[in-house]
Amino acid sequence: MLRLFRLQVTGMESKLLDFSKSLQICKALESLVSRGFGPQGLQTLMCTSTGQVLMSNNGATIFNALHIGHPVGRLVVDAVNQMTQYTGDGSKVFIIMLTDMLQQIDLRYSERERGELIRGITHFNQHLFPRLQQHVLKHSRTCNLSSDKKAFCESIEGVLRGVISPHYSARVVESLTRVVMSSLNFDLSPSLFLEQISIMTQNFSQLAIKNIGSSISDSATVDSYIIQRDFVTNFEMCSMDCVKFVVLMCSIEGHINSEDGESIYLSTNDSLGNFMKYQRERAEKFASLCNEQDITLVISSMGIPKYCLQVLSSQKISVIHYVEEEDVEFLSQMCQKSMISEFPITKFMEKEIFLASSCKRVIMNGRLCVQVIPSGEQLAPFTKTLLLTAPTDGLCAQLYTVIHKAIKAVYLSLNPPCLLKTTEDSENCTSFTLPGGASFELLCRAFLVKISRNKIHNKDMQMAEILERAFLTVTRILYRNVSETTMNETHNFLVKLSYIQNETDSSTDSFKCFGFDRRGTVKDMEKEGVLESLNVKFHVVSCVLNLLSTILKTNGIIGIKNA
Repeated sequence: MLRLFRLQVTGMESKLLDFSKSLQICKALESLVSRGFGPQGLQTLMCTSTGQVLMSNNGATIFNALHIGHPVGRLVVDAVNQMTQYTGDGSKVFIIMLTDMLQQIDLRYSERERGELIRGITHFNQHLFPRLQQHVLKHSRTCNLSSDKKAFCESIEGVLRGVISPHYSARVVESLTRVVMSSLNFDLSPSLFLEQISIMTQNFSQLAIKNIGSSISDSATVDSYIIQRDFVTNFEMCSMDCVKFVVLMCSIEGHINSEDGESIYLSTNDSLGNFMKYQRERAEKFASLCNEQDITLVISSMGIPKYCLQVLSSQKISVIHYVEEEDVEFLSQMCQKSMISEFPITKFMEKEIFLASSCKRVIMNGRLCVQVIPSGEQLAPFTKTLLLTAPTDGLCAQLYTVIHKAIKAVYLSLNPPCLLKTTEDSENCTSFTLPGGASFELLCRAFLVKISRNKIHNKDMQMAEILERAFLTVTRILYRNVSETTMNETHNFLVKLSYIQNETDSSTDSFKCFGFDRRGTVKDMEKEGVLESLNVKFHVVSCVLNLLSTILKTNGIIGIKNA
């Protein structure tokens, strides 16, 4: 264990870290989000340090708004942020499991025995965790786009529904699920479909527009790419069809450079006029090159001077400038074309000429935008643009976060777990999912209970017992949040848990994934259409074990005093 002794250095102080303090911090964080766990989870209303009123059901958003100063609290929040950057979801399950495991260790193990648990976690990760993954995979639902397109679509729809359902009512969930499903093209080949989901996950800010409207159910899709940042347009026409355009990452006008043979020194009064004449000739040359190759639109990430705009306008060439670099880079990626970084000498290369079936001005939230429909043979399988509608800016931001989490979950569900990865994964498109309603936690708990009864390594048995109870706690909190009555809550939960165990043990023909629906009723969740990505669930458990090991290894902290 790491032991830090008091330092005799001015301004620095070292002190022991009490294990109960780490538990206390995690309990405080867990109390903030536990009521928001599940499909009937409550929203949390809080005021940030800057005075902003925040209402959210997202664990990571709430934790980051707290600006925690204690090192352990910051360690937990950083771990949640790193995890959600990959998974997009799972922050509430993470903190619930971590808090319960810390509480078990605090009650059952002495300080000396906690050192043994560090080695137990390592041994568990190496030997027992792979067996747990194999057991869950054996009962998971796998669907391939090539062999069973209908089941594959239902699987994707179930993952979307599973992520969105904790945040909105059932009617809104179905509406949003349909909108996201309509933005995906399921007629693509498996490799192109994977590329489509990857593009949407990594470039979600370019493919989603926050739109102020009357209702979240008004969210829709647009069959094009919307350049939605603040910029200036100089259109000769309101709309254009069959457009050829170029994307500039350099300026049209020349620069004064002593090493440039074309530069003119402004040493006399006549030189300034000559320089401006030279600049205009460059603009006319650029316009002439555009005309020769039938280019009618120029998109630039830089500002184009007024005299250049006049020259281009005289040649009926439209201009969109001050476009964000991330937008033009995304457009280049989608069309698989190159941006122009240097002034062309004779003509534009073929790989620098973009094609679009349409280009027109549109108004989004009172802001001037440009709607571009790229075309061409090498066009990447990008999705439609999502118009995420909500009554206020805050609700739009919340909806944006929820849909982004859902898209990430879909993407991860199409990535096979590490145990199944092969060299053919890039050509296949198979979803790996498990029904929701705590089915994953109940399945893992049943396996760990069975393992604990066998004669296994003592280190594995300790971690199996701790993790089994943590899964049970997640299930209990979910039931508490979805239960329609609070009377005899614990008794009702234990009765239903016993029923699930008996039904699972007695089912010989086919395995059923029992769980709790939105009203706390025990059902076969396979029929409910709510699915979860196995990759997300496995990653959350792995992150909890890693952070638990880090906390157990930490025995002291160093603080720096302010002058």
